[in-house]
Amino acid sequence: MIRRFLEANGKLDPGHMMHVLGIHSIPGLDIHDPANNRHTRLVPLGAGPFAATLEFSGDGVLLECAGPPNDDVPELIQAVRSWLDLDTDLAPVQAAFADDELLAPLVGARPWLRSVGYLNGFEAAATTILGQQVSLAAGRTFGGRFVEAYGREAAEGLRNFPRPRDVLAEGVDALREAIGLTRARATTLFAMAESFAAKDFAAPGEFPLDREELLALRGVGPWTADYLQMRGRSDPDAFVPGDLVVRRALNRVTEREAAQLSAAWAPYRSYAMVHLWASDATC
Repeated sequence: MIRRFLEANGKLDPGHMMHVLGIHSIPGLDIHDPANNRHTRLVPLGAGPFAATLEFSGDGVLLECAGPPNDDVPELIQAVRSWLDLDTDLAPVQAAFADDELLAPLVGARPWLRSVGYLNGFEAAATTILGQQVSLAAGRTFGGRFVEAYGREAAEGLRNFPRPRDVLAEGVDALREAIGLTRARATTLFAMAESFAAKDFAAPGEFPLDREELLALRGVGPWTADYLQMRGRSDPDAFVPGDLVVRRALNRVTEREAAQLSAAWAPYRSYAMVHLWASDATC
């Protein structure tokens, strides 16, 4: 068992961390325990997947993980730090938004919000497709069915997130039936798996498709491509002008108006997204 405290570069907001991990948690992949401020999930490492439990405080994250060889501990720590955005210095972000009429009050109230990403690039892509045009709860349900059908059993009763080649082996009809998707949504997810496989996707931390490659897939529009630029590729300056929650937070502006407003928030537009999402009670 390793036990390490991963100090954040500055501070973090434990409540926000738990909220983000909770709304995106998937049955079989995550164990979310808000009562104890803890979250457990598998982290893929060179020696295999290991279940890591995270406990949040205002200064960082207590990491506990049983089993990884000593040689894999640095990889584990770096994977978690990158996933949770622990290394970003938020002081420049706070300074950039200090005089902004809309963002300054949000940042003042919650200055330590971080841009949580994904441990697995294919997980980012697949769960984003499964969550298109449905509620967060429905997206988690679809994700759980996907993991149950295609994920391999691992530690702590959890399962690995499916590999693209495992999805392709069964065909698109099997995918649709296993999850309960429409044919169009199943076709998009299958095409995403094909695209990842064509890139020889093997390193979970990578996101091998650029925006143009994503938009070339039927069923992938600008919202999905922009969202994956932000959370799949962990781009600090990505923005999703078509996001309905963000547009509501911006006084129900149009998509074009949202994009124009966001220009003032470069090069930290992803953090503007984080604060706008957090300001919405429904998100």
